[in-house]
Amino acid sequence: MIRPLRNLTGAMLRYPLLSFLALLLLVIGAGAASAFLWSQYQLDAARKALGRYAFDEAQHHLDLCLKVRWRSPAVHFLAAQTARRRDDYEEAEKHLEECIRLGGMTPEIALEKMLASAQQGDFDRDETSLRARTTADDPDAVLVLEALAKGYASRFWDSNTIVCLNFLLERQPAHPLAMLMRARAWENRARKGEMERDQDALRDYEKAVELALSFEARQGLAGTLYRVGRPWEAALLYERLRSLQPANPALLLGLARCRYNLHEVDEARQLLDSLLEEHPKDAGGLLERGRLALHAGQFEDAEKWLRRAAAAAPRYNSEAQRLLCRCLEAANKTAEARACLDELREREAKVIDVERLIARANREPQNAELRYQIALELMSQGREEDAVGYLYLILQQDRQNGPARQALADYFERTGQLARAARQRRAIVPSNRASTPSR
Repeated sequence: MIRPLRNLTGAMLRYPLLSFLALLLLVIGAGAASAFLWSQYQLDAARKALGRYAFDEAQHHLDLCLKVRWRSPAVHFLAAQTARRRDDYEEAEKHLEECIRLGGMTPEIALEKMLASAQQGDFDRDETSLRARTTADDPDAVLVLEALAKGYASRFWDSNTIVCLNFLLERQPAHPLAMLMRARAWENRARKGEMERDQDALRDYEKAVELALSFEARQGLAGTLYRVGRPWEAALLYERLRSLQPANPALLLGLARCRYNLHEVDEARQLLDSLLEEHPKDAGGLLERGRLALHAGQFEDAEKWLRRAAAAAPRYNSEAQRLLCRCLEAANKTAEARACLDELREREAKVIDVERLIARANREPQNAELRYQIALELMSQGREEDAVGYLYLILQQDRQNGPARQALADYFERTGQLARAARQRRAIVPSNRASTPSR
């Protein structure tokens, strides 16, 4: 043992430069092996996180992995797919472009680009081919169903969303995002008049909380508990969520409604005052503050709050107007009450008119001009989600319909969805920009 060491030492003394280079290569090789093992750990951790649908956690591990494997098309592809599932479309596109630069276009990348568009509601050209890939034997069926469900939800097509999510949950019953999305779709149906759907929403929100305990699922559960007549349970849940986000306006409003329902009037008033101090134009907060003042007999304050609620958001107009009429009558402002009632009746007549148009459109499914008229009426009444659904129905029949795309672009711009607004404007053919929808 001593003799080999002496020989090695002698060789190092005789050839110091070669010995140094050999040692340097050894150190570099060890470092490279260590970095590779570290990156493999990050990649394995990302895959495990994806198996739990923990997309943010997976993205974090993939970002670390790419510090070493920055030239790996496979890692960039997985990062793109994860970013899309997190709804970070800009980041997803960057990783896909790097995939193409490193390894060229592949069928997998083409599908991923298609899914990114579909997930944002732009799937008119690809819907049929994507739906064909939702069969049980297709390895990408779950990813396709996820993207289509989000795409349908972005168009506010609740029935299509629910059907898609039903298929997805048959394949993966423990998918928390799918359960949460279906709960929201049921909730939308309940808000449109199908009150029995609140029980479906409650069931799915409870399951979503059980699967993932996400903030969004618990907030949805609290709101549904309130609507089904369980304000005490809703209040407890709102209080827990408020400890995480004390200034969240939706939580303050939801908790205030619960407190008022439980006859805790002072607490409700304090919550609403805190909400309106930070968000003076919050339509829901203004409406509830007006309702509280009216029930307390504070007619002057109630009138002030209710007029502001009616002006803040169209979808609150009818309810605020109805309460304002009661307030003016109680305050013996006869002339103003009569004018208020006339305005309320006019608005209610418009609601009835648009429902008649909807019934006619159901009998005339090819009448795009009628659907466009319905969309504009719904927008004016504050029923913007319903209007968006009708505009997309027009585009499903006629992708070149300029007015429908323009109306969508205006809506997306108004609601801060600038990328979707830009896509709609780019899709407008100049000759169709000012044309009216075809019958």
